[in-house]
Parts: sequence; structure tokens; C-alpha cells
Amino acid sequence: MLKHRILLLTLAAVGVASLSLHAQSSSSLQATTSDWSVNANRPALQLAALDMSSSSQPIGSMDEADAADADAADSGTIMPPPAGRSAFQIRPFRQYAGAFRFGSLGFGPEVATPLGRRVNLRMGANFFGYSGTFGNGGWNYDANLNFKSGQVQVDYFPFYKAGGFHVSPGIAFQKNHGSAFIHIDPGARFDMGDGTYTNSATDPVKGNATFAYDRTVAPMVTFGFGNLIPRNGRRWSIPVDLGVVFTGAPKFGLDMDGTVCDTQGCGKLSTDATAMADMQRQRVKIQNDLNSYATVYPVISVGFAWNFGSRE
Repeated sequence: MLKHRILLLTLAAVGVASLSLHAQSSSSLQATTSDWSVNANRPALQLAALDMSSSSQPIGSMDEADAADADAADSGTIMPPPAGRSAFQIRPFRQYAGAFRFGSLGFGPEVATPLGRRVNLRMGANFFGYSGTFGNGGWNYDANLNFKSGQVQVDYFPFYKAGGFHVSPGIAFQKNHGSAFIHIDPGARFDMGDGTYTNSATDPVKGNATFAYDRTVAPMVTFGFGNLIPRNGRRWSIPVDLGVVFTGAPKFGLDMDGTVCDTQGCGKLSTDATAMADMQRQRVKIQNDLNSYATVYPVISVGFAWNFGSRE
């Protein structure tokens, strides 16, 4: 009996100790878990405090601008250029304008394209014909002029923001020539070379004169106002140009025949040595005048231009 009682007391003591140990373990685990949960939030709070303290700029000052830019980029909106900056875009050989000009070179079309903000490339063609009659000193001329030319020029705009003033060097391609039928009034007195003659009434003097330019390619320069491709985006313009083409003097030819009379009598011009010499002197005189006064050809032109914009 005594052994049984001792065994029961021992088991009871062990059970009480186990229950006490279990209670202590549970309370310790709960305390550890609570401490860990509290400490786990501390790094995040410290980082947040660090971020807020490190920013010296007021909240919302830059963030709103950045957000607006981000929203515009996300939506695909094209933002306008900053104030003071031109929206004109240079597109050589994709942006062009056409014009029609008339002036001393003739009438014809013209095209232009921008090469830079201050520079255009311009090309044109000119056609001019004239027929008329005029006289001088007993000489009568039935003249015919036939001018065909083209030019390639570079327009430079030194003050493109202040207006369309430009200086335009270039090259002219020309095929200009003329002719005239010459006739002298029957029975009239006329000067030729160093002599004075009387024209025959039955076989009056007549013939042909010609002139042509030796240079088919000549330098040129003009200046004026107006831009075929206005930098402000305007569609139309009225260009005006003044200048010269350095054509050189044209070559003059003279060939005449008929019966002339002087103090020695009458005879055919083509067989009279004195009359032929005077005709050559007359040709040389006219050629010298051309050499002195016709080495450049004046350019005066005005036109109407239309800017077609950019060809995408």
C-alpha cells in the first residue's frame, strides 16, 4: 500500500511540473512574438522618416510638373515648342514653293526649296521674244530678239527675322540672240563708216545684222525683297529682284549690198572697195559700242510665289 501511495504522489508532482513548464513556455513565446512584431515596423518608420527629412523641397512643387509631363507622354500628346522658338522646320527638297516671274529676262516659272534657316536654293527659266521696227540716221531696222535662259541661285537672308531682304549669287544659262533686216530709204543720204553716201532709188541698200552671245554660261548676282518660302509659314509672297548677268558683249555681224553713189559715181557696194571698207568700219563702231556698254545684262523682275509646304 505504501508503495502505491508513493508512486501516485510522484506522478502528481511530475504532472504539476509539466503544467507549470508549459505555462512558462507559452507566456515567453507570446512575449517574443509581440516584441518582434513591434520591432519589425521600426525600420520602415525610420526609412520613411529619413526620406521625409532628406527632402529639402516642399512636397508637390516638382512632383506636379513631373506628373503632368508623364501624363502627356503616356497619352501621346505632342507638346508645343517653348515660347520664343520658331515652329518652322527645314526640310530640303521636301519643302518647296513655285513662282511665276516677269521682267527683263522674260517670263517664266521658278521653284525654290530651303537649304537652311537663312538659305534657299532657287531655279527658274525665262523666255523673251520681241519684234519691232526702229531707225537711226537713215538706217531702218526690223528687229527680232529671241532670248531663252535659265538660272540657279542661292538666296541668302542675312536678316530673315526682320524681312525678306536677300542677296542671291548664281549662274545663268543663256541662249540669247537676235537679228535685224536693215534697209535704207531709197534716194536718202546716209553715213556709213567714214563716208557719206546716197542710196540708189532703183537698187537701194539692204542687208542683215546679227548679234549673239558667246557665253552660254555666265555668273550673275541679284538682291531684292521677298522669300518664296516665308519662315513664318505664310503661303504667298511677292518677290522683287534687281541685279545683273555678266554676259559679256554680244558679237555683232553686218552684211549689206545694193547700189550706192558718192562723188566718184555709183556702183555696187559689194564691189566698191571704199564702200566695203566703210561698211566694216560701221560694223566695228557698233561692236565697240557693245563692248563698252553691253558687257552686263540688267535684271529687273517681280513675281508671285506660292509656298506648297512640306511633302511628307
